[in-house]
Amino acid sequence: DPWFAGWCGVMVNLSDIAAMGGRPLAVVDAVWAKGEDGAAPVLEGLRAASARFGVPIVGGHTNLASDRGQLSVAVLGRANKLLTSFDARPGEVLVAAIDLRGRYREPFANWDAATDAPAERLRGDLDLLPRLAEAGLARAAKDISQGGLVGTAAMLAEGSGVGIEIDLDAVPAPEGVDPVRWLMTFPSFGYLVPTALTVHPTVLTTLRERGIAAAVIGTVTAERKVTVKQGLSRETIWDFSRAPLIGCGPAEDAA
Repeated sequence: DPWFAGWCGVMVNLSDIAAMGGRPLAVVDAVWAKGEDGAAPVLEGLRAASARFGVPIVGGHTNLASDRGQLSVAVLGRANKLLTSFDARPGEVLVAAIDLRGRYREPFANWDAATDAPAERLRGDLDLLPRLAEAGLARAAKDISQGGLVGTAAMLAEGSGVGIEIDLDAVPAPEGVDPVRWLMTFPSFGYLVPTALTVHPTVLTTLRERGIAAAVIGTVTAERKVTVKQGLSRETIWDFSRAPLIGCGPAEDAA
């Protein structure tokens, strides 16, 4: 799906900037393709996303003599107040914010709530995370990526040196979607935001006012484990005392 690859090259980079409390300024890309016909749909996807989100592509590199398609995209942004993957704290609740107004980009595990959305809505939604940071409502956040909701929560827990317990029954989800597939889904707009108990109602209201499905789905704990529960069942997904996940934990874990 080369057009969608181009679109996502822009979109996921903008999500990364938002997850750090920033606003995007410009995008650069490098495209490798077999001739102009191979490059065209990728470039069209990049161009479409750039126009819809209002973030210019300001440069890059194109190689039309490759035997296979490849794409690399980078983005520059600026934050007035940072959100990080390293500042979730025990005692906070974990808020999930996901745009459910979409559909799967079959046959992939990508939930597309963006390609048909109005530009004004996309740009306003992208500004939600910086607004939360600047209002002092959040210190940490992580965009739900290819690891899905649980995998992303595990990366957030590892980076912050904490544990996370997720209530699967509380996870916002589209009607009729297989729950197992949903947990492994990469949403076009999806974030995990650890939030203090005192301010989480304000966070939920801010997100819901823009039509984003937002809910408290769990808690941040001092126990260095990621667990999921459903009803009376509870299972440990990852135990950081036994092994790192991606190796981005606190310094003492790397010793």
